[in-house]
Amino acid sequence: MITPKLETARLLLREIYPDDVEAVFQCWMQDEDVSRYMCWKASSDMNEAKKFVEFELGNLENDAWNRWIIVLKETSEIIGTCLIFFNNDENNWDISYNLGKRFWGKGYTSEAMSRVMQYAVETMKIEECIAVHAVENPASGRIIQKLGFRYEKEVPYECNGGDIVTTGRYYRYTRG
Repeated sequence: MITPKLETARLLLREIYPDDVEAVFQCWMQDEDVSRYMCWKASSDMNEAKKFVEFELGNLENDAWNRWIIVLKETSEIIGTCLIFFNNDENNWDISYNLGKRFWGKGYTSEAMSRVMQYAVETMKIEECIAVHAVENPASGRIIQKLGFRYEKEVPYECNGGDIVTTGRYYRYTRG
């Protein structure tokens, strides 16, 4: 099943398109502040954004990989991405998200991920999901907690393409 379009009051969540490369690159792929606590590393090479888009296009019909591009309804501007995927290492569902720095602090990530979690529970029938964030990124922890995840433990956490090794806070969402 192709990742469905989802909507919120201010946002449209849609599948990735081949012509999203430039917007993805400009919004977050080249920004070290955005990548700092992500598993990937920022790059000034547009080819990295192209590889990302190609990877995502190749996963559009993968039921274990559900990536949405976050678009502002008001301007049709791409502002970030969100994901729920089956994490084989953890043998569980996992979430991830990132937003272009200009859009931080406006509630967009919470709004988008609330809709994604609603879809995950109601349509995908997911019973349990995990999330991890770097301890140095408490804003992400607040989002995760707003979504109904409960803190369980600290775990090792690699980010920025493995250049940063820190402590992660591990959370679990359990339906019902």
